[in-house]
Amino acid sequence: MKKFFALIFIFSLLLSACQQPPENNASIKGLEKADKDPQKKVILVMIDSMTGSVIDKTKEKGSIPGLQFLMENGQYYKDLVAPFPSMSVVIESTLLTGKMADEHRIPGLNWYKVDEDRYIDYGTSIEKTLKLTPKQSFEDSLYHLNNTHLNPNIPTIHEELHAKGFTTGSVNFIMYRGHKSHPVYIPPYIQETLDLPESMQTNGPDLLAFGQLVKPQALKDKKLPESIFRKLGLNDEYSVEATKALIEAGEQPDFLTIFLPDFDREAHEHSIQYLKGFERAETFFQELLNSYDSWEQALEENIFIVMGDHGQDKLLDNDVELTIDLEELYEGMSIAPLGEKVSDYEIAFANNHRMSYVYAPNNQNSLSELAEIAMIDDRIAIASWVDGEWIHVLSPNYNSSFRFRPGNTYRDRYDQGWDIEGDERIAAIKIEKNQLKYEEYPDVLNQLQSALYSHDIPTLILAAKPSYQFYSEGAPVHEGGGEHGGIHANDTLASLIIAGTEKNPEKLRIVDLKAYILGLFEANE
Repeated sequence: MKKFFALIFIFSLLLSACQQPPENNASIKGLEKADKDPQKKVILVMIDSMTGSVIDKTKEKGSIPGLQFLMENGQYYKDLVAPFPSMSVVIESTLLTGKMADEHRIPGLNWYKVDEDRYIDYGTSIEKTLKLTPKQSFEDSLYHLNNTHLNPNIPTIHEELHAKGFTTGSVNFIMYRGHKSHPVYIPPYIQETLDLPESMQTNGPDLLAFGQLVKPQALKDKKLPESIFRKLGLNDEYSVEATKALIEAGEQPDFLTIFLPDFDREAHEHSIQYLKGFERAETFFQELLNSYDSWEQALEENIFIVMGDHGQDKLLDNDVELTIDLEELYEGMSIAPLGEKVSDYEIAFANNHRMSYVYAPNNQNSLSELAEIAMIDDRIAIASWVDGEWIHVLSPNYNSSFRFRPGNTYRDRYDQGWDIEGDERIAAIKIEKNQLKYEEYPDVLNQLQSALYSHDIPTLILAAKPSYQFYSEGAPVHEGGGEHGGIHANDTLASLIIAGTEKNPEKLRIVDLKAYILGLFEANE
């Protein structure tokens, strides 16, 4: 889950001495009389870091029978394109809103919030959590992320389906905003220690289950893996057991999102090809199918969408060689440390592991100079920034430049129009007549544009080549393991399995899945 809840480690120590959280009164049964009844319900399962390569290798072994059953009775794609930066908070925000970061306004796992002059970090590491203060990390991750940071002017899929008369739910998804207010359980000791409000509400779908922190009534008295040693329920087993309990209680909504986070954690440690970890995740997924009398019945009653959110790049074994130290790269400049006002310094970094934002809060015209400095490190793939109406891109591989903007000169595979000038090899693009062909970076122009315009301040983007990651204060390093966040196909290509419908997605991008899912309900009434 991208260390999304590194801070949960701290809070869980406090939770261990407290009573269990009260259940909220969310009930699907109570809404069924008034809501629409689709012919089939839709279950979306996100298996963190699920890629085509890991599916194919485990399928050859015959060790993923549940997913294989869906593939044999449905559709299977290996090239689902994630948004950029390829981090779960960005990706899930894009999935739920159908928009890229320039519109949904969640720029990364880490970013600089200009109006508050501070870093935002949704839980990268314990070190960052402590330096930015547990109180702020708690509020950002468990309240602001869904309720204030995610653009309130763009409806989520939960909100749109509710408006159409359908019930929705979410189990352990990081992004879940909906129309209904749910109580967040904050143990009294944490309230006092962190000076938090006595009660906190979060907006979610009709039914929201988020570990111990938000529990629907249907999970009352259920023994679930939610101890301090099981990340308070933010684990695969909890996601599956909670969903099974909801199904058995007749509380399955018309649309349900379920998040299985554990394989990502193992892939960070062992690399994306850690097949045992993926097989374990698939075993939990099988239990969802087993909630029905047969797997065939599961498909008769439901449309299943099983997806990864991104890939992972294999890092070098040597932590010195693999890390691009941002402080060394910009040695001699004053760099905003964690916990300080960013505007008091020349530059600041929002390190999203295989990409980083670089800010110059007091001299935004210096971004091109900062990009030129980055070219001294050939482990960097590209640097990109906005100047006027053009987006500029540099690479240490070429003594030339490239720039682009939205236009009508060229079209790409997603029917997006662009004007380009300069050396297109920098962005790994080939031109055939008036068509742009993407190679190493599957949706590079749209991805760069959306990330660059996701802030209220101009920013420089740095992206690493395969096998490398960025390092800055508090950033984790997974030498020999897997990492993502970057713009390369290794980071941004995930897999997608759809079964229970013959309707095909028109475009294989996560940003296009919301429209596809809404279309399923229109055809399914």
